Amino acid sequence: MLKFNSINSIPKNFYESFLFFSFSDEKEVLSTFKSIEKLLEISVPDRIKKSVSKNSESQNSFYLDDGSLVFIQKCEKKAKFNSDTLRRASASAVKKLISMKLKNVIVSVSVFDEDSVKLNFTNHEYMLQSVLEGLSLGSYKYDWYLSENKRTLPNISVFYPKLRAEKINSVISSANKLIRNVFLARDLQNTPASDLYPEILASKVKSLAKKNSKVKVKVFDLTEIKKRKMGGLEAVGKGSERKPKFIIIEYFGTERKKAPYIIIGKGVTFDSGGISIKPASGMWEMKGDMSGAATTIAVLFAAAELKLKVNLVGLVPAAENMPSGSSMRPGDIIRTASGKSIEIDNTDAEGRLILADALEYAVRYKPKTVIDLATLTGACVVALGQFASGLFTHDDELSGKLVKASNLTGERTWRLPLWDDYHKLIKSDFADVKNVGGKWGGAITAACFLEKFVDEKYKWAHIDIAGPAFAEENISYTSKTMTGYGVRLLIQYLIDELKH
Repeated sequence: MLKFNSINSIPKNFYESFLFFSFSDEKEVLSTFKSIEKLLEISVPDRIKKSVSKNSESQNSFYLDDGSLVFIQKCEKKAKFNSDTLRRASASAVKKLISMKLKNVIVSVSVFDEDSVKLNFTNHEYMLQSVLEGLSLGSYKYDWYLSENKRTLPNISVFYPKLRAEKINSVISSANKLIRNVFLARDLQNTPASDLYPEILASKVKSLAKKNSKVKVKVFDLTEIKKRKMGGLEAVGKGSERKPKFIIIEYFGTERKKAPYIIIGKGVTFDSGGISIKPASGMWEMKGDMSGAATTIAVLFAAAELKLKVNLVGLVPAAENMPSGSSMRPGDIIRTASGKSIEIDNTDAEGRLILADALEYAVRYKPKTVIDLATLTGACVVALGQFASGLFTHDDELSGKLVKASNLTGERTWRLPLWDDYHKLIKSDFADVKNVGGKWGGAITAACFLEKFVDEKYKWAHIDIAGPAFAEENISYTSKTMTGYGVRLLIQYLIDELKH
């Protein structure tokens, strides 16, 4: 991870590199140059020795005659400026700075006018946090398996005269805790399934919990899963030699009598499709079919590190979906912990089976709100592409809160319908419900399936993250890799909840 520190003033003599930001409007770029001249106490035209990139679409950079590099990262035009465009600009800048193998960079966030801050950010602290998030997220690279890793990450000194040093350091600390756990989610998602199956996932969570006394972890093995009649989780894991686990993570940040929020994450550590096997092309991505679990785990530990005053429970049903002589088969009928029976029409619709058992288990906590995340359907990607998750809930207030957090963090979600009309598509002649619903509206019928296992006593939302969990190309602060989608969204949602 990048290392940040705060500074009270900008050195007037040689420093390896400076990073400034500017709006992309031409007059705003000129204004930025004037701000740079004022901060560095120089006349830029008189001091430029060599231009590295000039008048490019997004970046300007040049060397001063003392060897200092001045790097100007352009954001969107002023009219489109917000926290996410600033994150994206920061990520773009850090990728360039890393490619230049710079060791020390001073980042100045002082060039934006007060009106822009008030209009687009909750406060100066959140503006600074957006910069730090973008820089950190943009620097991520999954390189555990590279035999040679010669990448150099620069040390970042933050200059922001609008805030006192102690406030800057506080923002740095909070941003580091959040991003460290986004990286945790990304690392879990990216780890090959041969090195991250249910038992190892459970072991990693236990190890993480040893570092934070506020976090407690329980793990159910196959014997306990059977004892608790979690037939969905048992059925999905039947085809694999690596047996399923049910992982419970508890963080109590306030009085225990307060109802907890529950986050449930689909933890299919590899999804071959089972007997209804997937095509070979792109199957490697199915190591990331536990993205919901990765996000859930990261949210729990981020909340604990940030010491959020909430009670929070993470539930992770973990299994491998593999074909073998012992796999569940199309036509099988299984029974979940709720007592409801399910006809298996397609073994590749397995995520909803393990979530059904987790939704039933959530009831015992008498939760305030339950949110599940899952790379559940390709249909959601068809509907929304890779840039937004699908949000399903009957609760308008909960939807509004999640969308608000989504807009602030840039982890976009879009509400889709959860109408009764779709329930007839998952009607079974032989069981209480069927696990697939035909050709059309697959993301909706999957959500309708989950709804059948939700207790009406608590608020519930389902977020289908199949699209944004994986990036097929380098896009701003997500590299061509797994993204850790949902960690920042849910932490922001919880922070907003504490304000009310």
